[in-house]
Amino acid sequence: MTAGAGPALGVAVVVPGPRSERGGRVLRRVSRDRAAVVAGLLLALIVSGILVLPGVLPYRYDQQSLDHTFERPSARHPLGTDQYGRDLLMRLAYGGRISLAVGLLTVVAEVVLGGLVGGVAGYAGGGVDEWLMRLTDVMLAFPALLLAILLAALLGPGTATVIAALTLAGWPGMARTVRGEILSLREREFVAAARAQGAPPSRMLARHLLPNTVHLVVVRATLDIGPIILTEATLSFLGLGVQRPIPSWGVLIADAFQHLQSFPYLAIVPCAALSATILTLNFFGEGLAEAIGPGVGQAA
Repeated sequence: MTAGAGPALGVAVVVPGPRSERGGRVLRRVSRDRAAVVAGLLLALIVSGILVLPGVLPYRYDQQSLDHTFERPSARHPLGTDQYGRDLLMRLAYGGRISLAVGLLTVVAEVVLGGLVGGVAGYAGGGVDEWLMRLTDVMLAFPALLLAILLAALLGPGTATVIAALTLAGWPGMARTVRGEILSLREREFVAAARAQGAPPSRMLARHLLPNTVHLVVVRATLDIGPIILTEATLSFLGLGVQRPIPSWGVLIADAFQHLQSFPYLAIVPCAALSATILTLNFFGEGLAEAIGPGVGQAA
């Protein structure tokens, strides 16, 4: 029997190229981008330090020693101590964990919410697409910082408030990215074959459409983490984000601000870590975007 005998006999679903092969092509292109490679290596070094140092340093992030305040870098304290005698390297690494965790959790939440909205809008089309995209446009009108201030006034400041605000501000861009790719995929042969087999819309999205947007979602997520970490640091600096005694890079900068003239290194160190992380994420994300091709993150 052949596939041409009719849908009841089974139709072979032709996927547009194995994703593993596409991933291999992308990695080869990224490896030829020196800026992306250097950024990836530096990013790996930063993340390794954030994950490893809190487990090997002999201090707690909140351990005070008032006899050793404002110490200069030494063998005992490689980056010195702050106004309460706390080890700056330990607080920097632990604060990096918090900032990175906020960024990753927010990106995961916006991928889930934005992917669902964008996938449904792109596949359904018509009135559903129109309504969901108008909702997306409304959410895009709210800056993340102002939305976080509003939520902090309603719910109180804290890490959960920051994640909720940044997710609400970030999912519309992800939704437009996914919708644009779904619109280009839904008329492809493999989708028509699955539709001929009687696949329900939920299966079409979960098995055939959304998996083929992963490459764009990964690039968009990589490019989004940097701005999310920066916004979290801004909110924590203003007292609306991560709350003391838990450190984040924004909290470290805020704590050092009153000693900026006397001990500027207290602010320079977390600022440098924040800047380096954001720059490496941006360079690596741009390298991924160029390797995949134009159109990543563009509104459809």
